Amino acid sequence: MSISAILNIAKNALLASQVSIQVTSHNISNVNTDGYSRQEVIFDEQPAVRIGNALIGNGVFASGVMRHYDRYLEKELSKKNTELYENKVYAEYFQRIEAILNEDNTKLTSSITEFFNNWQELSLDPQSLAIREGIKSSAQNLCRIIRDMYNGLTQLQIELNSKVKNEVDNINRITAAIVDLNKKIFEGSSQTSESNDYLDKRQTLINELAAKMNITYFEDKYGMVTILTKDGKLLVDGGNGWELDLLNDSDTGFYRIGWKNSSDNLTDITDSITSGSLRGFMAMRDEEIVRFIDDLDTLAQVLIEEVNTIHKDGYTLNHVQQVPDEPDNILFFKELTGYYAKDIDISDEIKSDIKNIAASEEVNDLTGKPVGNGVALKISGLMDEGLFYDGTATFVNYTSSITNKIGQLTKGALSVAQYSEDTMVVMEKQRESVSGVSLDEEMANLIKFQYAYQAAARLFVVADDLFKSLLEAVR
Repeated sequence: MSISAILNIAKNALLASQVSIQVTSHNISNVNTDGYSRQEVIFDEQPAVRIGNALIGNGVFASGVMRHYDRYLEKELSKKNTELYENKVYAEYFQRIEAILNEDNTKLTSSITEFFNNWQELSLDPQSLAIREGIKSSAQNLCRIIRDMYNGLTQLQIELNSKVKNEVDNINRITAAIVDLNKKIFEGSSQTSESNDYLDKRQTLINELAAKMNITYFEDKYGMVTILTKDGKLLVDGGNGWELDLLNDSDTGFYRIGWKNSSDNLTDITDSITSGSLRGFMAMRDEEIVRFIDDLDTLAQVLIEEVNTIHKDGYTLNHVQQVPDEPDNILFFKELTGYYAKDIDISDEIKSDIKNIAASEEVNDLTGKPVGNGVALKISGLMDEGLFYDGTATFVNYTSSITNKIGQLTKGALSVAQYSEDTMVVMEKQRESVSGVSLDEEMANLIKFQYAYQAAARLFVVADDLFKSLLEAVR
């Protein structure tokens, strides 16, 4: 072997050690970078050279940079991300609903009780204006509470609708970034450190996308990824991307999700989005909150119709004697045909004059003045009647069932979200064991490659001494 061959081996060894130190430094500097996968230089022997009948080694070269990465584990993490972020949405918004409906905040049950108790008091003193004032005040307070609860729930729906729009915008941002990374990965060598960084960034974006909606993805032979929705609509295919857009639901006024094809035509894919935070936002907006709005509507409707049915057959303090004497037909609550919880209020007649509150269902035949307390007794008795759930629940039972239901849903959502969080932590630890950077290991490698570099540099000194000896010999 010639002295020049020794110099060439020394040069390649220096380069290999240099690359190793650079990759090790890169690992150390990214020890706290989310989604980073540890990298390692792959060393290969240079092709041997034949000298006489012998094959002599010709040194080393860095053939590539390996990324420590478990493809199966990353796919499972993406799926778990989908589940986790959907459950986080449920946990957050069930707590928000509970805050709106909680008895400690609303005092709904106690207000209903106060309203009917005032009618009971009126039955004991049917002519009292002071008690009528109390009835009017408690009724207005009860109506305000129901309206506030309704408005709180509908405001949550509006907020969730805005969240749906934001998620669609974020999904389009992520898919565009993945398309850009696909192009960079295709243009570069998959064996370079730079391409490995692109692969890490792309996987981080895929996990972020999976948190928002259920997707399927795979890589082609060029390292570019293809991403599809659950029903097979393309979001990313190599260097091409497809966007989602918003459709307006004419019935609800809320957004639905459309997939835009290459001709800019939209296909409604809302029903195929079955998991992820986007699904969570739509499910809370369109299903869970609607159930509680319906519960409030039922409460308001029963209250309005039952009280009005009795009250309109009563005689007020403003009753004018007539022949034949007929009830005053005054409604206590404003008559509604829908949106009961949204618009519940006392009638204009009651607002303008508390003497229009009827307590009696009879009049004195001589004076035409109302007598007795039949109306007040019947209305106060509504509190203990089974008017809900096919006659099995009273007003208090019904309002308690609403708060109990949201309490159980919140508890369950928090429990499931915590379980998802715990399992995600376990899987991330598994990923860390494969792809994570160990500072102790990297520092040991740094020392090892430093010594290798110094040893390779020493070869130049040896080659230089050999040249000097050779020159002296031929003088």
